[in-house]
Amino acid sequence: MEKIERNFIWLTAANVTSGLFTVILFIYLARTLEAENFGYLSYAGAIVFYIFNFIDLGLSTYGIREIAKDRPEASEYVSNIVSFKLILAVSLFTGFVIICSLSHQLLLVKILMLETALMFFVSALASEWAFQGLEKMYMVFVSLGLTSFLQLLLSVLIVKNPGDLLKVPLINFFASIPVIVFFLSRLKFRLRLFTLDIKKIRVYLSSSIVIWSISIFAQVYNGLDIAILGFFRPPQEVGYFSVARRIVGGVTLLMTFLASAVLPHLSSTFKDDMPGFRRGTRKFLKMSGMILVLIFVPVILFSSQIISLTVGNEYLPASMPLKIMMIAIVLVTFNLPYSTGLIAARLEKEVLKQACASAALSLFLNFLLIPRYGMIGASVSFFFAELLALIWIITVYNNKIRAR
Repeated sequence: MEKIERNFIWLTAANVTSGLFTVILFIYLARTLEAENFGYLSYAGAIVFYIFNFIDLGLSTYGIREIAKDRPEASEYVSNIVSFKLILAVSLFTGFVIICSLSHQLLLVKILMLETALMFFVSALASEWAFQGLEKMYMVFVSLGLTSFLQLLLSVLIVKNPGDLLKVPLINFFASIPVIVFFLSRLKFRLRLFTLDIKKIRVYLSSSIVIWSISIFAQVYNGLDIAILGFFRPPQEVGYFSVARRIVGGVTLLMTFLASAVLPHLSSTFKDDMPGFRRGTRKFLKMSGMILVLIFVPVILFSSQIISLTVGNEYLPASMPLKIMMIAIVLVTFNLPYSTGLIAARLEKEVLKQACASAALSLFLNFLLIPRYGMIGASVSFFFAELLALIWIITVYNNKIRAR
């Protein structure tokens, strides 16, 4: 079995295992917290999750690509990148505390957002990306599986009723600590808060900032709709839409992990082994198609039953937006293999142009449609943003890579 196939299997297993625990946790929290409190939790999480991107700055993806090319320097990359991200996390958390305390949100929402913001430090200290660059994908399986299991176990033991809402973000934070400590020790991490090589960080950022910008704009049409919905609609509708978004996000996340499995291979083969580069892209398309067939049809046909059996009849209004967004997932399936190839080929600026265009279209449509059509409008906006993304990426790929 080739390495790229093993990478697929390990990352798929990692996502399926963690996804199973996450789905069970999602169902448990939705039922235990009830729609209103679950809506508050989803809203706070959406706001904080968007800020997450300002900690990574694309350095994780950059680290995967560079470690794949120069494995003996893995510890050096980890020490520099994690130390720099930790400095960013401290700065962002401090600023977030100040802004949150001055906002006019409900006290409950403020507390939820502050507690969820502790995950800034988890994001900064996470080092799974280094093992992806080393193509030791089984370590990603350990990380995702163990962390999600601990989150589920602690939630079941501690969260018993809607009054335990504020315990949920703290559980997620503390459940992440064991894996962080273990991984950093394995990678021989050295903290460099005061001895950080700024020149190296500038070199890293010159490329990673473009990759980071792609993720920022992608989040606009892959998550900001929940926040916008929260401004115009009641928390119950945010809770309904969050159910649909979570299911769609699970499928998208699985394909994102596949992209991470292929990225090291594509990065190391693009310059000197174009046939290998093309084989990797074809395998990505094949695996994405398999996921689509196995998941798309059942979710479309049995969306109401799936929602009813998992989170309960109270969330059945999520069925229609779920169907609309699952149609958009077909477009994502054919987009990711080509956009990943462009990033591996150091053409991330072309992907950034697409992300900017799709984000602009998504924002325009969300503010146009959500006030009147609510979560249906958000779902339609997501579809058209992904349609634009697919057309754009395939056009660029044909002109820049396939032409070679």
